Amino acid sequence: MHPGEYEVMSRVEGDHWWYRGLRDCLERTLCSRDLSPPPGPRVLDAGCGTGANLLLLRDLLRPSHLEGFDAAEEALALAHAKVPEAELYRGDICAPEVRSAPLDLIVSLDVIYIPGAQRARDGLRTLVGALRPGGLFVVNLPAYDWLYSEHDVAIHTSERYTAPRVRRLLGDIGLEVALLTYRVCLLFPLVVMTRLPGMLRARPGDPEARSDLHQPPAPRLDRGLHAVLRAENRLIAAGVRLPWGSSIFAVGRKP
Repeated sequence: MHPGEYEVMSRVEGDHWWYRGLRDCLERTLCSRDLSPPPGPRVLDAGCGTGANLLLLRDLLRPSHLEGFDAAEEALALAHAKVPEAELYRGDICAPEVRSAPLDLIVSLDVIYIPGAQRARDGLRTLVGALRPGGLFVVNLPAYDWLYSEHDVAIHTSERYTAPRVRRLLGDIGLEVALLTYRVCLLFPLVVMTRLPGMLRARPGDPEARSDLHQPPAPRLDRGLHAVLRAENRLIAAGVRLPWGSSIFAVGRKP
């Protein structure tokens, strides 16, 4: 990411509607009857960022082991401050080191898009190899190349995805698709309109690009957006698969 983006992410991810909505989706998924890990699971956050997802995994699952890696030392320092009991270390999704296999659950939320699926494929297969049979691999990825904007420049997005591409990727790395859906569907027109100026400004490699996180919505609007995502997440948890959205959420299961 561009300098300063991790600090902004760490500051806003606890309250920002988008991050809260993603964590709510993750929580509902891991509490469902068919996709819940066993008691006291062994958990890895592959690309843990600044730690909010680790915090959720700790509090929700009470794992017997919790570890995470990230390529950025700045992110790891911020994550360690939030979840000091997790085993955190520097690592690359393209060539990961897994320290405590076998694992019951691997989470990798908005990570693979940075190097891209082709570069990350061998590393993802390594991660799948660390899962026990029946173990789960949860991913979230940005949707649609045409949505590429200044935000993507700032956070170093190399590609965005479609649901069929994510399905193929999960199959290629040895997973069965247990859940695959778009997210941020109900708010998708608003997302497109809001992003349009950044889409027009996007210039890959622009050192002055800034993520959308620098201008979070007003608190009342933020609460409203989060409420819409929670309603959408209830549909996903009930088995509805949304036909479009700005993100793709998927769970793969190791045979």
